[in-house]
Amino acid sequence: MRKAPQARSLVQRLLCASTAVLALASAMPAPAVAADLSVAPIYKAPPAPVNTWTGSYVGISGGGAWGSAVVSNVATGVDQTPRFDLSGGIIGVTSGLNVQNGSLVLGYEGDTSVTSKSGSAFEFPPNTAFSTEVKEHWLSTFRGRIGYAQDNWLFYATAGGALANLENSVAGPTGNFSEKHWHWGFAAGGGVEVKITQDWSAKVEYLYVGLQDKSYFNPAPSVPFPSNQNVRADDHIVRVGVNYKLPWSVLDSFFKH
Repeated sequence: MRKAPQARSLVQRLLCASTAVLALASAMPAPAVAADLSVAPIYKAPPAPVNTWTGSYVGISGGGAWGSAVVSNVATGVDQTPRFDLSGGIIGVTSGLNVQNGSLVLGYEGDTSVTSKSGSAFEFPPNTAFSTEVKEHWLSTFRGRIGYAQDNWLFYATAGGALANLENSVAGPTGNFSEKHWHWGFAAGGGVEVKITQDWSAKVEYLYVGLQDKSYFNPAPSVPFPSNQNVRADDHIVRVGVNYKLPWSVLDSFFKH
């Protein structure tokens, strides 16, 4: 008869212990894994592209060209014509590359253009029956550039060599004659270029081109004829252009290192 109360007492103690364990478990914080699952992932935007002039590019340009020419006698050095004006249009293709370090931009640019520049004049006595016309058909320049970059703007100076194809035509009593020659020279000027997008830019540029003297009609094609002529010409060019930066990253990666 005494064992029954002892059994009930043991059961009561087990129930009390179980209740205490459950209460302790419910008071403990949730596992860290559950907390981690409730946090939304953090999105990081890709870095913005670097606005740099470094790279290679191609483009087109066009504008106006004007200048002057004079024809002289090679033997005596005396002018056979007054200095006369040349004018016309110019349009061509451009290619080049830039390297930027801070605000300093160094580069190279070459261009080849077709021109319609021309002008004419009558010769001095005793050859007043003859008229001379000078035409410029092609012009190429190959120049270094140095510039200052500010935001999307590039202000630059440029200088280098030039090569032009000129035609000298003489009309008179003995007929019409013409010759073409290539003239070497130099080019110098400056301009402003602005980035429209990461890949496209627009520019306005001025160039002065001085061309070497070149001898024409030596020997004379007929007699009498004002032969052994020396032609000297120059150019003033104002043009606008659009350049496209090539998507090749070789230069960019090389100069970043």
